[in-house]
Amino acid sequence: MAKVDINLLKKLRAETNAPLKDCKEALIEAGGDIEKAKEILRQKGALKAAKKADRETNEWIVKVRQVWDKVYGVKLACETDFVARNEMFHELAEKILDVLEKYISDEIENKSQLSQELLEKEIQPLINEYIWKIWENIRLLDVFVKWWKAYVYRHPWDKVVAVVFYEGDDENVAKEVALQVAAMNPQYVAKEDVPTEELEKMKETYKSQLVDSGKPADIIDRIVEGKVNKDLSEIVLMEQPYIRDETKKIKEIIPSWFKIIKFIRFSI
Repeated sequence: MAKVDINLLKKLRAETNAPLKDCKEALIEAGGDIEKAKEILRQKGALKAAKKADRETNEWIVKVRQVWDKVYGVKLACETDFVARNEMFHELAEKILDVLEKYISDEIENKSQLSQELLEKEIQPLINEYIWKIWENIRLLDVFVKWWKAYVYRHPWDKVVAVVFYEGDDENVAKEVALQVAAMNPQYVAKEDVPTEELEKMKETYKSQLVDSGKPADIIDRIVEGKVNKDLSEIVLMEQPYIRDETKKIKEIIPSWFKIIKFIRFSI
């Protein structure tokens, strides 16, 4: 095999973190041009990514970045817990957040709202590069971009992030609500947010269970109301028992001048 400049080899290795053998082969193919060698390595990365694409990704991290009143989130999956804790995997998540911050000027709810051009030209090449460096399949699971005053709570190991968007001046209240969201995983802020169809389905389910009970209709209605309220206390943030004091509901610890706009619980 042809010889290569050892200094160029070291430089390419340091800048790409690619295996030494691949760096050497890329430099030879590129005739010693380090930029061409990088492009060759990137192309090889895409090929490796394609080969690994069918491998299961059962581990993940979630990363959220707050820039003034903008919040960017990314959910990224890999194959093993070892890689999920790896600095390079976290570095990739931060680079994807860089892309969102640079290119996204409007709010987006999820990955499906990203343009195909942004995915293909900016995000997927990054992912391919790190698949090659890490030697595991990596998938972008989801993203979001929101514009609003927010408190962000990050659970250890980046497995759960709770973002609470609010109006008010007391960040401590927002923090308590974010901890509640992370711990209890509500689906709605208030009762009024629960879709009518969902409420009716709850009622019909409980009524059907009591139809042969022989109880009077008014008693059945009260039982059904109690059961529905119990369900709501699990899925509605304002109705949930406060994790620090279960004798209180969340709505009882929130000042009248403080308003929760919405929340995002980013996890898998």
